[in-house]
Amino acid sequence: MYWQKWSERLRTELNLETEPVAVTYLGSASGGIGPAKDKVSVCQALKKASSGEAIVITRETCGCPGGLVSLGLGQTPPEGKERLVNFLIHKEKVFCSRTAMYRSQQTVLPPVGMGSQVSFKPLSQADALPDVVVFIGKPGSLHHLLSCAGYWQGGSMKAELAGPACRTGVAYPVVTGEIGLSLLDFGARRLADFPDDHLLVAIPLHRMMGVMSALDQGVGGEREQKREAVEREIDELGGVAAA
Repeated sequence: MYWQKWSERLRTELNLETEPVAVTYLGSASGGIGPAKDKVSVCQALKKASSGEAIVITRETCGCPGGLVSLGLGQTPPEGKERLVNFLIHKEKVFCSRTAMYRSQQTVLPPVGMGSQVSFKPLSQADALPDVVVFIGKPGSLHHLLSCAGYWQGGSMKAELAGPACRTGVAYPVVTGEIGLSLLDFGARRLADFPDDHLLVAIPLHRMMGVMSALDQGVGGEREQKREAVEREIDELGGVAAA
């Protein structure tokens, strides 16, 4: 399985502290490990998988109502929605009103019906083709990753920053095929205890092909180059002309 071989190279060349995570939607009859025995949130599953643990989330084992909806595995019952409204508006003060909260939830439709379970595994252990590969790390490493992702295609990268990590870091790249970026919201940092200096980037499978090919071209290969040398090269490009 060729994608498993990507893991060690990505960790080495991107200087990642944790392993990339393969996220895959599966049907009920899919083999492999069974669903989580205890309820687990999406952000916890991502954190556990980046540390070497394999997790499968289903409708019954998803430990967060937001993650349940974002992954497209189910819907929150009416009484649960009201509790969520009260929590986000009056307790956590994430939004000022129901209207603001509603607007934030319209950014991307959840992938309803795509699968009955979602697998989160270390990339090196993933026995099914990943739908997206999730990277958790420091901004410098993730910037190198984004440089590789844009090497062949160029253009702007459309990221969705509004919403929890389960939506911006999993649902958004799955549904749109775009690169996902999450600043790791307060809920994710509380539940999964992500370090303050870590962010999340999710690369859809078709863009991962370009990332690996860009690494073959030596993109970002001079990351340890001395600052003086970089400044000299920039200076040799010429002076800055007035606009």
